[in-house]
Amino acid sequence: MTPQEMTKVRDKRIMDALNLEQPDRIPIFLSGQGFFKYVDSKATLADYFKRPKYVDDLLIQAAALPDLAEIDQAPMCGFVTEAGQAAFAANYFAKVKLPGRDLPDDCLWNFDELGPMTEADYDTIIDKGWPYMVEELNRRIGFDPKTLAPPDMAYLGELAQKMAPLGKSSVGMRGLLPMPAFEVICGARRLNHFVRDLRRMPDKVRAALEIVEDASIEQAIKMLKAGPPCVYGFIGGTRAGSTFISAATFEKFYFPFYQKLIPAMQAINIRSWLHMDNDWGGFLHFFKEFDKGQCIWDPDQMTDILKIKEVLGDRMCITGNVSPALLSVGTPDQCYDYAKKLCADMGKEGFIMASGCSVPVDAKRENVAAVISATLDS
Repeated sequence: MTPQEMTKVRDKRIMDALNLEQPDRIPIFLSGQGFFKYVDSKATLADYFKRPKYVDDLLIQAAALPDLAEIDQAPMCGFVTEAGQAAFAANYFAKVKLPGRDLPDDCLWNFDELGPMTEADYDTIIDKGWPYMVEELNRRIGFDPKTLAPPDMAYLGELAQKMAPLGKSSVGMRGLLPMPAFEVICGARRLNHFVRDLRRMPDKVRAALEIVEDASIEQAIKMLKAGPPCVYGFIGGTRAGSTFISAATFEKFYFPFYQKLIPAMQAINIRSWLHMDNDWGGFLHFFKEFDKGQCIWDPDQMTDILKIKEVLGDRMCITGNVSPALLSVGTPDQCYDYAKKLCADMGKEGFIMASGCSVPVDAKRENVAAVISATLDS
């Protein structure tokens, strides 16, 4: 089979899963940001920023390793960049700390939340709008998005040519969409202040969130229309699990963002990839209102995946949810047994084998290979 033919097979496999149909086998999404170490064990996470082209070459080589070759997803080349991480942190009005610059060479990058928004700024959002507030908050933290290096389109084209012989899926994703308004304001205010605001001035917070939601969704749709064709857009969720806030708080302050964005994306024929960190078990029923096949539920290991299947399995494709900890410190037998049972519990329709959240950078190669083997054996 040629790489082009294999890509078509993988694309159909994934689309069958997204459409809640039965594919030839369960798709496997296990591309990890640390897979470059399987080729060069001396390389570090700092190399993403010191010699990114070298890391990309290693990721491509890792994707071709015999025990990893059945991963359907393309390697994460060109995904981690200094500009990209700075822009992601700016979603929360935070600064990014990078390995090799602010942190030890093999330490995972992280965000330093600054909380530049004041209580009075809710009125500023209401009176002057969200774009004005974004510019002002960026000024306060010393961030200018205009200084970020733009994507190197010529290099990305070269990467696509290098990856083509792998025959991986070409089902496209659009990432870095605006985060839910609840998350953004939580980051801007800092968690402790924002939780207090929800109790002390709920109506003003809701009024500000309404403005942020509308502006963010307008921005997201413009980005999606202007970008290359894609099947789904990535929407992150972290600070609204049902062990963190009440159902009433979620319904009033958080869920309206999804109620606006998901139909807006559907109107331009783009699905919503809901990347849901935290335990969302108590909120799953809210998402039953969206059309069948429009969403993909992508959890970490904290939400009971069998409950997800029970509540949403007839509405959306579900990914997951091999624990990152298991991939890092477990044994191959433990990983194989977990993945095998997961396949049996979830079935072949509307399921994609994946790690909870993402494959950790210290995942053992033999553990990743065991999950792949279990999926193939199922």
